[in-house]
Amino acid sequence: MPLYTTPQYPEFIFNVRGSNRDKATFQALQQLVSLINQGTLDSGRFKEFNSKSFIELTEKDLMANNEDKLIDAVKVLSKLATSRQTVQDLHENFLEAYRHIDILFGKDRTSKEDFQKIQDSLKVIKEFGLANLRYKEALIDAETARLIVEQALEVVNEIKNR
Repeated sequence: MPLYTTPQYPEFIFNVRGSNRDKATFQALQQLVSLINQGTLDSGRFKEFNSKSFIELTEKDLMANNEDKLIDAVKVLSKLATSRQTVQDLHENFLEAYRHIDILFGKDRTSKEDFQKIQDSLKVIKEFGLANLRYKEALIDAETARLIVEQALEVVNEIKNR
């Protein structure tokens, strides 16, 4: 649905149906006249105004300047949450698997069964290690992301604290 505004009152957005620009701007004009008749808008500001005077708005026009930064920041924080959960989930298995590494450094004879445990343990250690590296990288990026989110929420916090 097309969105329109006027240069006189850019804070008022007229949402109309239809893809035909002439019909859509006519509907927006009807909404504008209704607001003038209700006394919401001052008719004196609309001298020589017609349906062609409307400004069509796009979704991009309605986006905040830093909207992309906020979306990216939330993605980074989501990555942090996912990687932290993965590290926590794998931690117990890692501790158990790491104990098998001691077998490699021992002087005792190692059985095929022990070697199989070591191989399985190395897979767990690798999985945990990669998850931990991802978590550390995400943690570094998350500090900046957190600041961006906090800046976006400043107004909300100010209103809440009143």
